Amino acid sequence: MPNLLPAGNQIAMGVLQQCEKDYTQLTKWFSTDPCSIDPSLHFNVTLAGISKFLDGTGGATHKGCDSAEICCDVKLNPEVDATVSSALLMAEAVEVFSAYQKLGWDCSASNGEGLSRVLAAGQYPGVLTGGYLSAYAWLDGNRLNWVDNTDNTDVDGESTGCAVLFLNWMNTQLGIGWDVICQAGGSELAKMYKAVTGKNDGWQQFSALLNHAFPPTNPCGLKTDNPFPLT
Repeated sequence: MPNLLPAGNQIAMGVLQQCEKDYTQLTKWFSTDPCSIDPSLHFNVTLAGISKFLDGTGGATHKGCDSAEICCDVKLNPEVDATVSSALLMAEAVEVFSAYQKLGWDCSASNGEGLSRVLAAGQYPGVLTGGYLSAYAWLDGNRLNWVDNTDNTDVDGESTGCAVLFLNWMNTQLGIGWDVICQAGGSELAKMYKAVTGKNDGWQQFSALLNHAFPPTNPCGLKTDNPFPLT
């Protein structure tokens, strides 16, 4: 493991300055009553040089959806940027909150992976770019229906991309708050959509809009996970 000093101290302090604010935001998203959050939920965070070039592309890990023992990559190159580690921590913390909530968000499946990505991006806009983006993978892929269905993996770019796009569509296009989305839960995104809207047309409305804006016959050229609002 490379020696991260002194930049490691700078990143650690940056993460420390943000973590309480992020924790507070998570409690607001996942519960109408912050006091209902399990008081035993405490995070132990390790910052490490996971990526080969210490450029923040190594992601973050924890041993299980409910494990609050989290290891996050750091970005030292081409410049030191603590927000990358904070955003990665946010994504993993979303998965832990989801597991404690027990409403169907599954960090090892496409619906939970999508949620962790959009909430981290919402808290840290423009930070997790490049290899962390996934919307383009679904748009340039087979465009399978991962709204009415859930993919039982968190490492498939297409199913994750569909989940990310659908969640951003609900939040930005339809104007539904992240708190409402998180607290609705659901083992499939369609179930969450119905719980929020009372409708069964989530996939139809979503796919029709995306097919119009990004015709399946053309490469999408998308460099964001949130192209909304669209007309």
